[in-house]
Amino acid sequence: MTPSRKTLIIFCILLLVVYLLATIGNVREQGGITTASLFMVFSMAGLLFCWISLCRSQKEVLTCLTGLNTQVRRISQQLDPSRRVECGVRSDELGELAASINIMLDSLEASQSALSESEQRYRVLFERAPDSIFIMATEGADAGRIIAANRAATKTRGYEPDELYGKMFKEMNAPESRALGDELMERILQGEWSTGELWHVRKDGTTFPLEVNAGLLKIRGKSFILAFDRDITARKMVEEAGKMHVEQLRQLYSELTRKAQDLAAVNRELEAFNYSVSHDMRGPLTRISGYCQLMLDDTERLNPDFKEYLSRIYESSCWLDEMVDAMLELSQLTQAEFVTENVDLTCIVSELLSELTMAEPGRMLEAHLEPEVFAEGDFNLLKIVMSNLIGNAWKYTAGREKTCIKFGVQRNEQASVFFVRDNGIGFEMKNAARLFRVFTRLNASQQFAGNGIGLATVQRIVSRHGGKVWAEGQPGQGATFFFTLANDSSIPPS
Repeated sequence: MTPSRKTLIIFCILLLVVYLLATIGNVREQGGITTASLFMVFSMAGLLFCWISLCRSQKEVLTCLTGLNTQVRRISQQLDPSRRVECGVRSDELGELAASINIMLDSLEASQSALSESEQRYRVLFERAPDSIFIMATEGADAGRIIAANRAATKTRGYEPDELYGKMFKEMNAPESRALGDELMERILQGEWSTGELWHVRKDGTTFPLEVNAGLLKIRGKSFILAFDRDITARKMVEEAGKMHVEQLRQLYSELTRKAQDLAAVNRELEAFNYSVSHDMRGPLTRISGYCQLMLDDTERLNPDFKEYLSRIYESSCWLDEMVDAMLELSQLTQAEFVTENVDLTCIVSELLSELTMAEPGRMLEAHLEPEVFAEGDFNLLKIVMSNLIGNAWKYTAGREKTCIKFGVQRNEQASVFFVRDNGIGFEMKNAARLFRVFTRLNASQQFAGNGIGLATVQRIVSRHGGKVWAEGQPGQGATFFFTLANDSSIPPS
C-alpha cells in the first residue's frame, strides 16, 4: 500500500471519529438519544470496521502475491524447476494458486529431466559412433562450416576438436575430389540426401578414401547439414587386390589355355609319330625275324657260334616286335571310340581266370570274386584294364604253391574303389610311383616276361574314364591294385 493511500485512510478515520463525537454531543444537548441517532452511530462504526478489515485483507493478499511473484521470478532467472514456491499455510485461492504453480514446476522438472536424459543418450551415441559424424551450417558463406564433430571424425583426420570446429568441410577434400565434393554439397543444399566417395586430407598431409552420406536436418526450425562418413581404405585395398588377382587369373588362364593347346598339339604329333614309326618298323622287323628263322632251320650249314648269334638276333627282333605292338596299342587308346555302358567286371575277371587256368592247368588257383560288380565305362577299354591287372597277378604268383587272387569293390561316399589283390612277390612302396611308367619294370626281365607297358596302359585308360589308379604292396606278401572311375555304378542293373 502506498504512503498517500495510507494518509488518506487515516484522514477519513479521523473525520469519522470527529463526526461521531459531534453527533453524540448534539444528542446530549437535546436531552436524549433517538433511535435514528443510534442507528447512524452504529452504521458508521460498522462501516469503519469493514473498512479496516478490508484494508488488512488487501495487505495480506498483496504481500502473498508479491512473495509469489518474487519466488517465480527467481526460479525463472535461475532456470531451476526443482525449487518450489511457498505461501504459508493457506486454504484460500492464493494457496490453490501456489499449489498449481508447484504442480507446474513438478511437470517442468520431469520434462527437463527426461530431456536431459535423452540428450545424454544421444550425446553418448554421437561421441562413440564408429563412423565420423559432422553437423554443419547451411546459411550463406558458412554453408559447409563444421559446427560439431564426434570423436571418430577428429581421430580419423588427426585433428583436435577445437581445430576441427569452424573449419570448412570442403577444405579437407583432396584435389582430385574437390569437384565431386562441390557437386555433392550442392545436391545436399537442394534438399537431397546424397552419397559419394571422396578423398580427404589428414592433418599430417596423408590422404585416405571415405564414403559420405549427408543431407539436411532441421533443429528448432533451423536447417543444418548432417553428414556421416566412413574410412574405406581397407575396402579399397581389397578391391584393388581383387582386380589384380582377377587380372593375374585372366593372364594365367590365357597362358594355361595356350600351353594346353600347345601340349595337345605336341601330343597329337607324338602319337602320330609313334604310330608312324611303329607301323614302319613292323616290315623290317618281320623280314629280319623271317630271315633269321630260315637260316636257323638250316642247321647243317651253320656252325655253333653263328647259330647262337642268329638266335640272339631272332629273339631281339621278336622282343622288338612285341614292343612295337605294345606301342601301337598304347597310341591307339586315346584315339579309340569311347562308348559308355554298364560293364560287368566280375564276369570279365571270371573269363580271364578261366583262360589262364586252361593255359596252365597245373597251377592251383584260389579265386575270390565279389559277385555282380558293375562299372560305367567303355567295355573294350575296361576289359584291357582287367586283363592287365589279372595278368600281372597271375604272372607274379607263378612261384607260389597256391595262387590267390581276389577281386572286389570298396564303396564310400566319394566313389567306389575297385581292387585286384594277389599273394605274389609284391614290391617296395618307395617304388610304387614307378609302376605306371612306360617301359619301366621293377623285376628282372629274365624272371618274368613282359614289355613294361601294361600298367601304363591301365593308367591311361583309367584316366580317360576320369578316375585314378594306385598300388600298395610289401615284398614277399603280394600286391593290391586299386582304381576308381568317374561315373562308376558298381551296382547291378535292375
